[in-house]
Amino acid sequence: MLEMRPMPVVEPIAGHGMAVVGEETVYLSHLAMFAMPAHAFQVLLEVTLDNDAGNAHKVYVEDRRQTGTDLYTLDPEPFRITDLVAAAGPPALTSFNGTLYRGHFERGGTPILDPVRVEVRRVVHFRRLNEQDPRPPALTYLAFGKGGELFLAHRIVTPPDYEQHVQVGNVRSVSGVSLTDELLAKGPRLAIPGRDDTPEDRVQEAQQVAAELLDGGAGPPGGIDLRFTVKREFYFEEGELASGSGSHHDHH
Repeated sequence: MLEMRPMPVVEPIAGHGMAVVGEETVYLSHLAMFAMPAHAFQVLLEVTLDNDAGNAHKVYVEDRRQTGTDLYTLDPEPFRITDLVAAAGPPALTSFNGTLYRGHFERGGTPILDPVRVEVRRVVHFRRLNEQDPRPPALTYLAFGKGGELFLAHRIVTPPDYEQHVQVGNVRSVSGVSLTDELLAKGPRLAIPGRDDTPEDRVQEAQQVAAELLDGGAGPPGGIDLRFTVKREFYFEEGELASGSGSHHDHH
């Protein structure tokens, strides 16, 4: 007897807005939404920026430094987000074009590069959001970066939730483990003991923070692996992740 298997869900092609962080190395963070299945993904990409003039990276970095703007976003041409990953072999999508904005592209941002070509160097994190997942017992982030640039993205789990990107510095190892480029390339999870996974308890600029490394840590469970200082918050957003797919919510 033939076993009937459900067809896998094929994500629709959509415009996947991304936040842009990093100067030496550029990272894109997909702006997730629970209420729209095509956008119910948390994705971190290590990329390079290019354009016909060959100066896209330089234009972006100089604009960021001159204006001091926290949030830069990318409005890419529509694509299927699951094409960024593959179970075996190369993914279907390794580059795409878009427009780079100073500010939020849906909220009055200023285009500074159009078009810009994005080459995906590494998928640091890719996860389909599942609203049934339990909220973690402590505030949890994904760590990413390279060299002297280290960032945290709040790990999105279940509504109501929030997106947050911060840069951290003065990283000190407590347990002997350190955030090497090799480890950061995998987007390891960091838990902040004693803080709930809520917007009110999120890390804030200038705070000294102790963290447990959940992926690759050396200390005892619940112990401290790292201490660092929060240097800058680039992005904080609750509205897009406030409600789940069961509700009707206007996203624009």
